[in-house]
Amino acid sequence: MALALIDADSIYFRAAYSNSDKTEIRKVIDTTVNQCIAYAFSGPQECRVALKGRGNYRKDLYAPYKGTRPSLKEEIKESLNYGHNYMKEKWGGIEADGMEADDLVCIWAYEARELELDFVICGIDKDLKQIPGHHYNYTKKTHEFVNDDQADLNLMLQCLTGDNSDNIPGIHGIGPKTASKLLDGIPMGQRWAAVEKAWKENNAGDPWLSRKLLTMLTTWDELKEVSKDEPNESLLLNQTPECEQDVEPKGEDNVQVSGLSGVSEPDS
Repeated sequence: MALALIDADSIYFRAAYSNSDKTEIRKVIDTTVNQCIAYAFSGPQECRVALKGRGNYRKDLYAPYKGTRPSLKEEIKESLNYGHNYMKEKWGGIEADGMEADDLVCIWAYEARELELDFVICGIDKDLKQIPGHHYNYTKKTHEFVNDDQADLNLMLQCLTGDNSDNIPGIHGIGPKTASKLLDGIPMGQRWAAVEKAWKENNAGDPWLSRKLLTMLTTWDELKEVSKDEPNESLLLNQTPECEQDVEPKGEDNVQVSGLSGVSEPDS
């Protein structure tokens, strides 16, 4: 069995930001999801759709997390809420309470590895490249395989640079090129020591907070350690419903628009 694991937040955010018309939002979402399904392994048997839920443990760890993002206009919020709920109703999107959608994708990917299932990760968020496996970028229409060594390197590079879009600290003056030079030739398992050394030499503080904020969850036990709420065991890969392909689109009047209060900014 092959699985398409879809980070849906980036899909409906792009749809909502580019359109205010609900028909167009549905069209963009449906086209993108069907594209992911069709491309992944030339049509996987199943797919899972991950959505942002309520709460985020990273904000408990670091209050300024994503704190530099501008407030959204009301019309954008309305479009985002509509897109979020359309993803749930049309495509069976699963809300990841206490974490982010890409965390849920990562947990599913590690579950799939354990079950020896083929899978492809569909999304555009750079954080997803921490996950070993096949990746499909639906905007560039490119496919890439990330092995364990590359996945580890991608995380360690971010630990040096930080993430401006999420307001995660890094070492001032170190960008992607410098970070790549610092870690060049250092094998997996020894990179974190090099990262810590660079932080110390630059008097940048403690790198552990940035690592915790940047690292995606890989197991439900990890979520239990960092989240105030009990993880929802119904989100296990073998218990979540698969999304349906080529479902007849619902009219906009049939989509619940009560919205998700936590939808306030994109995760990607």
